[in-house]
Amino acid sequence: MAKIKLKDILIDADVVSHFITGGQILILHKIFSNKILMLDKVYDELLKFNAKKLAVENLINLGIVTKIPFPSNNHAILKEYLHIKKMMFKGDGESACLAYVKHTKDIIGSSNLKDVKRYCALHSIELLTTMDFLCEAFRIGLLSESNCDDFISSVLAAGSKLPVTKMSEYNCK
Repeated sequence: MAKIKLKDILIDADVVSHFITGGQILILHKIFSNKILMLDKVYDELLKFNAKKLAVENLINLGIVTKIPFPSNNHAILKEYLHIKKMMFKGDGESACLAYVKHTKDIIGSSNLKDVKRYCALHSIELLTTMDFLCEAFRIGLLSESNCDDFISSVLAAGSKLPVTKMSEYNCK
């Protein structure tokens, strides 16, 4: 029987930022068995933050995340990317991620729900948020509840948004 290939997870800058800030970036690739991809546009976006530059470069160099080029030679993806960027006023990395997963049927990892949730629902795109990653890490024993609480506290203290202040307040799927 042929092995079914898992969908890849294409991560956006916010999930990477959360895991860097939460001090758990080195477990990102251990949470799900899917391959974790990052578009070069997201990589470039993350490198603009000097405090995150080394961590982002290490993600690629250590093979935790695979950096891939935005497929600008794919007319359908490029057209969708330009539409999202122009008509929906989304950022470069976010627009690229949404266009890519719409056409590849891969999974998007993003916590920018205000911007992506409706688009994903409209186009039947599977969405994993930072909290979904955290829930799975907790479920499989990579992180304890205390580790999750520390992660959430660090992310919130840095000014990012998460829906809860403690892991026990979140209902994992």
